[in-house]
Amino acid sequence: MNRFVICLLALVLGASAAKAEEQSTRPPIGPVLENMLEGYIRPGYAAFEAAASDLETATRTLCRAPSALNLKSARDSFRALAGRWARMEWLRLGPVMSDNRLERILFFPDRKGTGRKQVMRAIASGNEAVTSVDSLAELSVAMQGLGALEYLLFGNGSDALAIGPRFSHRCAFAKAAATNLVNLSGEIIAGWQDGSALVTAFLAPGPDNLLFRTGQEALNLLLGQMIHGLEAVRDIRLSAFLDKQNAARDRPKSALFWCSGITLRSVVANLEGLQALFDESGLEIVSTAMAPRLADTIRFEFGQAIRTAASLDAPVSELLANPEAREKLVYLDYAIKIIIDRLDQEFAQAGGLAVGFSFGDGD
Repeated sequence: MNRFVICLLALVLGASAAKAEEQSTRPPIGPVLENMLEGYIRPGYAAFEAAASDLETATRTLCRAPSALNLKSARDSFRALAGRWARMEWLRLGPVMSDNRLERILFFPDRKGTGRKQVMRAIASGNEAVTSVDSLAELSVAMQGLGALEYLLFGNGSDALAIGPRFSHRCAFAKAAATNLVNLSGEIIAGWQDGSALVTAFLAPGPDNLLFRTGQEALNLLLGQMIHGLEAVRDIRLSAFLDKQNAARDRPKSALFWCSGITLRSVVANLEGLQALFDESGLEIVSTAMAPRLADTIRFEFGQAIRTAASLDAPVSELLANPEAREKLVYLDYAIKIIIDRLDQEFAQAGGLAVGFSFGDGD
C-alpha cells in the first residue's frame, strides 16, 4: 500500500471517528420531544379547549338571559380564549395544519377586511346559516373564528346584545362560533393522543419517518417553530399597525384585536407561549456543552420583551398617539429581534445548526 493511500485512509478513518465521537456526545433528542409533547403541546391545547368551552357557556347564558353582566362575562371569556390561543398559535405542526383549522381559528392578517365584511353582511341579512355550528363550519374561514367573534361581541351594535330577543340572531351567531372553536380544539387534541400516527412519528425520528428522519431534523423543526413565531410577532402582529420609520403611516385599526383592546395582551401571550415552548421542551440541553449560560441569556431577553409588551396594556390607538408609548413599541420590535438573533445565530451554532439559517424564510 503506497504512502498516499495510507494517508488518505488515515484521514477517512480519523474523520469517521471524529463524527462518531461528536454524535455520541450530542444529547438525545427523545426527551426533548417528550417534554415538548407533555409539557407544552397537550396542556396548551387543553387550556385552549377549556377556554373555548367557557366562552360557549358564556354566550349561551347571554343568549338565554341578555344583560350587561352576561355580556361582560362573554367578553371576558373571549379575551381569555384569545390569550390561550396566542400561547399556541405559532406551533404550526400536526392537526392544526389540516382542514384549514389554523385559519378557521384565527384568520389574520385580513388586509381587505374580508372577514368583518362577511360577518356584517350575515348580521344585516339575518343569514340563518351562521347560527348553526354545522353550517357555519362550511362557510368562509373568516366567519368562523376569533376574528368573527370579536366583532360579534365588541363591534358596532354589540352593546345591544345586553338588551334582549331583538338581537338573538347575532347572539346565536356568536354561540355557534364559540361551539365551532370547541369542536376544532377537540379535533386538535385528538390528533395528539397516544397511539396516533402523529405522536408515533413525532416521538421516534427515523429513516422511514415522514415527519423527521433524524434527531437533528427534529431539533431543526422545534427551533424553527420558535424563530418563525418570533418573526411573525414582529412582521405580522406589530408591523400590521406600527410603521417604525414614519408615525404618520401607523394603522391602529389594522391591529389584531384592536376592537376588544387586547392587541398587546395577545403579543404578551405570544411571547410567553414561545418562551414556554423553549423552557418546557428542555431544548436548552443542546447548547449546554458549548454555551452553558446561553439559555439563561435567552430567557433574560424574553423577559425584557414580555415586560415591555405588558407595560403597553392599552388600546393601540392610544399607544400610537403617545410618543413615549410608541417609542416602547419600537423598542419591543427591537427586543424581539434580539431573541431571534440569539436563537438563529448563537443557539443554532451551539446546537450544531447552520448559522444564519432563517426558518421564517423557509430556506
